[in-house]
Order: sequence, then structure tokens, then C-alpha cells
Amino acid sequence: MKNYINTHMKTIVLALALVFVGMTTSAQTCTSTLKSRSGTVMAAGPAKITFTATSNSVRVSINKTGGKAKTTVNIYANGSFKDRIIFENGRDTPTKAKTIPGVLGKTIRVDIVNQSVGNKFKYSMQATGSTSNLAVGGKKTGRLLGNQKKTIETRSSCTNKTKVTIKRTAGKARGTVRVWKKVGSSWVEHSSNTFERSQPRNEMVLNLNGNHKFKIELKNISIGNTFSYSMDAKVRN
Repeated sequence: MKNYINTHMKTIVLALALVFVGMTTSAQTCTSTLKSRSGTVMAAGPAKITFTATSNSVRVSINKTGGKAKTTVNIYANGSFKDRIIFENGRDTPTKAKTIPGVLGKTIRVDIVNQSVGNKFKYSMQATGSTSNLAVGGKKTGRLLGNQKKTIETRSSCTNKTKVTIKRTAGKARGTVRVWKKVGSSWVEHSSNTFERSQPRNEMVLNLNGNHKFKIELKNISIGNTFSYSMDAKVRN
């Protein structure tokens, strides 16, 4: 009986530990406004709003601010219809929203279509997305020959902490890694490092602090050797 209790308690402790680890290792994300617009739509022509999704899912929120026209809001990703929001005839001013998943990197189009001749529809639209990725254009991969270089830029982090990971995926060249931060309208050099042939785990992790946009340059400094790489930037807790 005693052995059973001890074994049972160990199982409970292990389960709690796994839950705690799962909670503490979940990716930090930042929510940002991808597009916002307000205006008035008449039956003569819809409002068409486009933007690029920088997150895996996008939440489109429409706040009716005036008018009484029946209005349909159609949402597309890369030209394919995804979902719609319908406002019925009336002077009430509700806010309605839809979340569209699986749209990272796609062009989102929101069509606000007034379906009532002689009535208007006043609106305020906001599209938001949450993502852990800060690299503009997403993760970059490629191969550098001697003296070639690759640069990525990041968005600023909502936590004021950015984690940049550079990995060697093939090749044996040495490299340099230079970092600049954006201050006002200027880029100011932040740090410089060397990516050695014997770099531990063939990766370099840069923990950058501050509410800045960063620019990171990887350069192959070995003539005759290649440097295949991946470069990414994430929000850091």
C-alpha cells in the first residue's frame, strides 16, 4: 500500500511538472494592428480594404458608427472567400468581428458592401493579429559564398525583448554578425560578433533589449567556403 501511494504521488508530481513546463515554454506573442480605416459606404460602390497578414490568424472587427443600410462585409485571403459579417437594416450600432485562421503572408481583402439604395453605412474597421515572429518577411534561409552577406530586419517587440537565432545548416565558412538598432530615423550600430567554424551547436542566439527595430547582417568571410544559414527573430519573454 505504501509503495502504491509513493508511486501515485510521484506520478502526480511529474504530471504537474509537465504542465508547469508547458505553461512556461509557451511562445510569447505580440498583438498589433495590421490595418484600420473608417468611412461611409453608399450603395454606389463598396469599400475595399487590403493588407498583408503578418500573423497566422487575423481578427477583422467592424464597428457600425451610423446609418441604417443593410450591409455585408466579405473577407478574402489571396482572392479566396473566407467569411462574412452581416449588418441588418436599422439604426443600431453594433460591433461585429470574425477571426480568419491560416493566413500568414496572404493578402487580405475586406469588402464592405452597402445593399440598401438611399441609405448609408458608417463604419470603423480594425484588423489585428498576434504573432511571435518579429522578422520582417518571416524566417530567412539561403547560402552565402565568400564575402556575400544577408540582412534581416525586425519589428519592435511589445515586451522590449527580441531573440534572434542564426543557424549554420551547411558549410564550414566563418562569418561575422553585425547588429544595428533604429533610433529615430537612423540605424546605430549595436554589436558585432564572429560566427566561428567551431560555433557551439552551429548556432548563435542574440538576446536584444529595448523597444527598437533591429537590423542583423550575416556575412561569409571565408573565401572558398560556403555558409548555408537560417535567420529568425522572435518575441522574447
